[in-house]
Amino acid sequence: VHGSLPSAFVRSLLEMVVGLLIAAIVGVGVGLLMGRVRLVERALEPLVAFGNATPSIALLPVMEVWFGFGETARVAFIMVIATWPLLVNTHAGVRAVRGRLADVGVTFGMSSWQQIRYVYLPGTMPFIFVGARIALAVGAVGMILGGQEIGQVGLGGIVTRFGAFSQTADLVAAIGVTTLLALFLFWALRQLQGRAFPW
Repeated sequence: VHGSLPSAFVRSLLEMVVGLLIAAIVGVGVGLLMGRVRLVERALEPLVAFGNATPSIALLPVMEVWFGFGETARVAFIMVIATWPLLVNTHAGVRAVRGRLADVGVTFGMSSWQQIRYVYLPGTMPFIFVGARIALAVGAVGMILGGQEIGQVGLGGIVTRFGAFSQTADLVAAIGVTTLLALFLFWALRQLQGRAFPW
């Protein structure tokens, strides 16, 4: 009635989408680079393993120290935890393509950029979409954790407030909306995959 749920939903949705878009750019970009340049792969593999193993909730205080208690900290938190599955899966996809199709681009006389565009990127797409589905799941968790711990806003903030005051009906409604948001984003990702990358 008083509109707290719709406004929290819109705020959380925007933060999550921005965080996931930045994570996709960073994760896919670095994953492709690691798969194509052996020196970068050897240099970054230990850092990727370390970052991927770090518990996500432990990063919340770091985000608060670096970015304060506003939107930037919440978006950065979502971006950081969603980057790892995209990066790891993209890297695995490039390595799989490198093992099976590495000679195709060379045979057709393609430059390195043409090989990435016409051989590696299409061959890696199934891996990227697996990483994107995992990133959506952890991004939804990050959205709630960020809202609870950084500023107490959005869906995470109202979940905390409703739980603190034992407002069970409102709490269940907020949790239901969060689940629907995640399901909608999964559906949108599947639509994108089916239309843009049917193979």
